[in-house]
Amino acid sequence: MNSIHKPKLTSAEIAALWSQYLNETAGLCFHKYMIEYIEDQEIKDVFEYSISLGSNHLEKIEEFFVSEGFPVPIGFTNHDVTLDAPPLFSDTFCLYYLNIMTIHGCHGYSGAITTSTQHDVRDYFTRCNASAVEICNRAKNILLEKGLYFRPPVILPPEKPDFVKNENFLAGWFGEKRPLSCIEITDIYFNLKKSIVAKALTVAFSQVTQSKKVKDLLLKAVDTKDSHIQMFHDLLDIENLPSPPTIESEITDSTTSPFSDKLIMFQVGFLFSTAMVYYGTGWASSPRRDLSPKYLKAISGDFQIGNDWIDLMIENGWLEQPPLAEDRNKLVKMNKS
Repeated sequence: MNSIHKPKLTSAEIAALWSQYLNETAGLCFHKYMIEYIEDQEIKDVFEYSISLGSNHLEKIEEFFVSEGFPVPIGFTNHDVTLDAPPLFSDTFCLYYLNIMTIHGCHGYSGAITTSTQHDVRDYFTRCNASAVEICNRAKNILLEKGLYFRPPVILPPEKPDFVKNENFLAGWFGEKRPLSCIEITDIYFNLKKSIVAKALTVAFSQVTQSKKVKDLLLKAVDTKDSHIQMFHDLLDIENLPSPPTIESEITDSTTSPFSDKLIMFQVGFLFSTAMVYYGTGWASSPRRDLSPKYLKAISGDFQIGNDWIDLMIENGWLEQPPLAEDRNKLVKMNKS
């Protein structure tokens, strides 16, 4: 092999780097604002570390794009955040937010590692994943130390390993329902925790935005998340399993927006699009038949919000376009003699 030849970045690598750039620039806006008002030094230290990592990531992504002749995405800048706006979140809320977002980061980086080809790109995402895991652990440890982390339900050990003996294992509508499995409980519980943070964040956004169209969509999104929270809460309650509490009480009474409507909408779009992925995973992992329509309802609700979201993003010129493949048909037509 010619050592001088360097393969070009693949579409998968460009997609992962491009998506990360937008998410990192958005995350930096949120973290820089939050750290302005965080009083707890232990929490502040984790946010400072996260900000430092995010800045380093952006520099590396820019290097990848420039080396390939790709334009660096616009993403989000200091123009999208007002650091001296009044506090909107408590320290506790900021910690919950960081915990959930690092979960998304861990999953995203793992996926990028598996879909990337080039050694240097895989090395980069491997380092990103390791740092995301570190932040996730640090945030969770602080939540545990402060008694703020809500552990998933505990179940008793079975007497022995067993196999499914008949289709009663799948029953959900008729006959006696079996208890939820540990796998089903895990998916329900973590979808519920992510929905709780998404709803609270959307409530905060709806409280500060001045745009009627944005506010209307946010209020609709709040109702959608509220219905999902109630649905998953009821599932656990019927099984006599505990649910985590909502966290809207961790939002202040400020009505001054620290964030641009573009940034607000981007964050909401991210939370709702990733929720559909997690709901799909829960659906695929849940053999009990009564769970399927609940996951379908959750996905459908988020999909409807997604449709309204993308229309509003395009209408306002807020939806940044990822790099596209060459339009060969268009090139052929342009070259007609």
